[in-house]
Amino acid sequence: MQANIVGSMKSQRMALILFVDDDHYTLQTLTKAAQVLGHRAIVADSCQGALVIAQEQSPDLIITDMRLTDTNGINLVQQLKSLDSTAEIPVVVLSASPEVGTLEDAQAAGALAYLNKPIRLHILQDLIRTYTAN
Repeated sequence: MQANIVGSMKSQRMALILFVDDDHYTLQTLTKAAQVLGHRAIVADSCQGALVIAQEQSPDLIITDMRLTDTNGINLVQQLKSLDSTAEIPVVVLSASPEVGTLEDAQAAGALAYLNKPIRLHILQDLIRTYTAN
């Protein structure tokens, strides 16, 4: 598990976003997109890594893939919502292959949104604006 923070220093109101995905190309793409939008990104490639980083860094928003090597996005949301230190952090679940019932399951676990991949830049920007005060 490794936390990398990247981003531009252009804006004083940058959001810190934790992206969770076991695909490193996806993490790079999302990180670059956050940079372009003037925000900072922290990345984790597993549920366990995400839990540690979320507790240590207190991101403004967490965007997680549905399928992770050590669990799934819904399980991660449930674990985040069960911890006092991370319960209030907004979480969005992404998936490349939507499954029946997954939207409802994600929302029941505490996710604020469930989106299909690939995520477009303007959608990411809207998510950041909506779920952080930026």
